[in-house]
Amino acid sequence: MNPFARFFDTLLGWLKWPVAVAALIFLPGLVYALSFVVRDVLAHRAHCLPFLVGAGTYVVIFIGVARRRVGWWSIVEHELTHAVFAWATFHHVVGFSAMRVGGHVRYIGRGNWLIAIAPYFVPTFTLAVIAAISWIPSIPLTVGGFVLGVSVAHHILSTWSETHRHQTDLREVGWLWSLLFLPSINAFTLGIILAYASGTRSVTAHLSHVRGPAFAFFHLLMSLLPK
Repeated sequence: MNPFARFFDTLLGWLKWPVAVAALIFLPGLVYALSFVVRDVLAHRAHCLPFLVGAGTYVVIFIGVARRRVGWWSIVEHELTHAVFAWATFHHVVGFSAMRVGGHVRYIGRGNWLIAIAPYFVPTFTLAVIAAISWIPSIPLTVGGFVLGVSVAHHILSTWSETHRHQTDLREVGWLWSLLFLPSINAFTLGIILAYASGTRSVTAHLSHVRGPAFAFFHLLMSLLPK
């Protein structure tokens, strides 16, 4: 096994619960900051119209046509995200499958919670769309915005559909840990993406609103501890 992979597995193992506790503390601040980004999008509907139309189109297709079923492309994205984070933590991927009935990624080594949980907060297809929009200037803004909206709606709805009690990834990392970690990290990720889509401010400007609610919630939690 790659010694770097072993190092990351051990390090992430130590950090697992501290990260979950930190995510809980930052949750109110991240949700509050996200609300500012959502207001920006709604306040600039004309500018964000292609994005909103793309997202709305996907929602209609997902609910009305696909009947809330996760498509093959969702399984591909899910397993690809597992593979990307396996590579990122120096694991050698030796198997990849994505079929309509499910998928699986095999890699050498023990693995870690980041590999297991990544598909539930990392919008891989959305990041690919953002990269294409940024690197290919010939893409019309309306087309780019529409496709971006489709990809964001796809990520949200597919993640929601894949989050259930039979999901082996979530059982692997633990339901309590997932409940502490996922709401915060998804509020963070969605805030960054929507800020990019709105184009009305820096993609991180809204994060200045995180500190106040997070500190207030931390002090509340401290006050509840037995003295």
